[in-house]
Amino acid sequence: DVDRKWLLSAVREQTVKGFGQKFDDLCKHLDTNGDGKVNTLEELRMLIFGDMMAQVGAPKRPYTECDDIDELQRTMEGHLEQYNMMSTKRMDLVMFLYAIMHTSRVCRVLKTGMANALLVGVGGSGRQSCTRLAAFLADRDIFQIEIAKGYDTTSWRDDLRSLLKKAGGKGESSVFLFTDTQIKDEGFVEDINNLLNTGEVPNIFPMDEKIQLCDMVKPAAKAAGVPGDATINQLFAYFVQRCRELCGIVLCFSPIGDSWRARLRSFPSLVNCCTIDWFAAWPPDALQAVARKFLKEVEMKDAVREACVDMCQKFHSDASELGIKFQQELKRIYYATPTSFLELLGTFKQLLGEKRKACMDLKSKYENGLEKLVATESSVEGMQVELTALKPQLIAKDK
Repeated sequence: DVDRKWLLSAVREQTVKGFGQKFDDLCKHLDTNGDGKVNTLEELRMLIFGDMMAQVGAPKRPYTECDDIDELQRTMEGHLEQYNMMSTKRMDLVMFLYAIMHTSRVCRVLKTGMANALLVGVGGSGRQSCTRLAAFLADRDIFQIEIAKGYDTTSWRDDLRSLLKKAGGKGESSVFLFTDTQIKDEGFVEDINNLLNTGEVPNIFPMDEKIQLCDMVKPAAKAAGVPGDATINQLFAYFVQRCRELCGIVLCFSPIGDSWRARLRSFPSLVNCCTIDWFAAWPPDALQAVARKFLKEVEMKDAVREACVDMCQKFHSDASELGIKFQQELKRIYYATPTSFLELLGTFKQLLGEKRKACMDLKSKYENGLEKLVATESSVEGMQVELTALKPQLIAKDK
């Protein structure tokens, strides 16, 4: 946040110096606190540009400012529903402002030529979900490896060849989504570093496959202006160029641990050739939106539900603040991640269900007991009436 505040201050100064316009006047529609200034990060969160308001797949979608946040949220929910209808991997997401903001960033990166992204955040922060939705909005297919028990370097190279053939050979736009949990060998990161830097992995294709790839791209190369008598090296260079243009790489790494820093030092292309997007802690409105969706199906009064939403959000926010204090005093780090917040909501629903069931069981027992007492009372009253009616007969018999 310190860097973001510095950048905001610099933009405010340069707007006056370079354009002769006050930043506050240009962005007065973002003034939410009514002080006549747009000088907080919370207000700048409402500034979102993109082509998300247009229909997915439409040509020449206008790139504009999305000033109506409610309409943008409804449109993104429609895009998500359309994605779920077309994809085999359904995503049950809450399209709050934080998720929309990061999705628009990744989408903007993917629509830039030869663009790659490094998404930095803890597990469960939504990096992969935002990437999948952004790739759908950018008209690209997601390519992701599947780690199995016997997955090794050979399997990794086979997957890379398949990816490069799809992009460079067939000319299909794709996104290679890779996470740090899929790193079974540091050689994987070295190959990605080469892909980011040059668009190819050295010696990944044997000569016979190279010739096949050159024959595959020859019609497209001729249409692009490559001479018809081009050599294999020229055609393969065109293949590599197409790979860089049509195959975007999105890396999802966690900043936790020393391995993150060591990889950045060993493989500088992870930083130099990627646009970095930091997935910070979820803001309060995002926590409330997720809690509201999770508790939507729980039977309770609306006022009680809103109180529970605020309670869960406060629990998580207070835990994050105590984690900072814990680190300052004891030099130990505790991470209150989005995954832990989802676990909190799940635990709350589970405990609520268990307590409700216990209360309903006790209520049922008391009701059954009360019914039996009432039935017994009625039986006793009936017997008393019968005895009263039979009393003269009994007296007569005794005489």
